[in-house]
Amino acid sequence: MKLYVIACEVFCREFRTFSASSPHLIDMAFQPFGLHDTPDQLRLETQQAIDKVPPDTYDYILIGYGLCSRGTAELVAGKTPLVMVRAHDCITFFLGSKERYLEQFTAQPGTYYYSSGWIERKEGYSEQGHIRSVKLEEKEKRYAAYVEQYGEDNASYLIDMETQWLNNYGRAALIDMGVGDRESYRAFVQEYAEKMDWEFQELPGDTALISSFLAGDWDPEKFLVVPPGQTVNDTYDDQIIAVEEIGEAT
Repeated sequence: MKLYVIACEVFCREFRTFSASSPHLIDMAFQPFGLHDTPDQLRLETQQAIDKVPPDTYDYILIGYGLCSRGTAELVAGKTPLVMVRAHDCITFFLGSKERYLEQFTAQPGTYYYSSGWIERKEGYSEQGHIRSVKLEEKEKRYAAYVEQYGEDNASYLIDMETQWLNNYGRAALIDMGVGDRESYRAFVQEYAEKMDWEFQELPGDTALISSFLAGDWDPEKFLVVPPGQTVNDTYDDQIIAVEEIGEAT
């Protein structure tokens, strides 16, 4: 088969690694990391990418995203069928199944997960090639700006409000997928966990889902094939997504 992958750049290392061992011919296009923060924009840009694929060129278009806050709900297959993973977000890809993700979430819901792509694409690298913590640097810059504009007491209040979501977290988990500069990733997450006073844990990644996705081994319990002319929508159950004919009532 000839496959075309449209994916978040968080998967750059893993998808490139496993596409090399796929029996199929695979072309890939990666979209910017931050789209998952704006689901409507994610849907718009992913649909535009789908629509730009020339008809009769590929057998399937693979969508390398989870549901992502409904950012991939309502995507429409053109003349080429779509293949999607039954996943709420990218962490399912890295842990190998939605069941394992649910186990982790149930056991320790206050977990911030990291993978190679989360660190490299979201956090970034310094000019010296070392991973840096953008979140902490930005927080310090914002605090200084707020102090100058509003005074120290108000600045502290504003920063506390902006970072309140962090209070729900207590664990930084590195998912080791066996690719990239693993020692650097580990050091970064350990340092960040220490600064945040979080527990650090390293979880073994499971490559089965990514490997099957790119190999064309699409178990319907794990993957959804969207035929031409139909759309995908969320199901609000353990299937996560399902095919919906255009015009069908939601």
